[in-house]
Amino acid sequence: MKIHVFVNRRKLDLETDSLTGAELLSAAGFEGTTWDLLQLQGEGDPSGGEVVLAAQQLTLKNGDRFRVIPGNRTFGAMAWVPSR
Repeated sequence: MKIHVFVNRRKLDLETDSLTGAELLSAAGFEGTTWDLLQLQGEGDPSGGEVVLAAQQLTLKNGDRFRVIPGNRTFGAMAWVPSR
């Protein structure tokens, strides 16, 4: 059964509807463990999405949407610099 989902607005065709978060990241071309995967409730989800853990089992539906962001993000937070 072929299924399609969207990762960072890019259509991704998959052969199965059951993957872990890590498997979905890999299928979308994101290698390593430095990425965070978020499942969106639709395009333009105002919540920013719900975090999907690497080992979390997903049951996918056609049209599901995901966002991948760097796991080391700071989103403009000031970096802590130790005093000397």
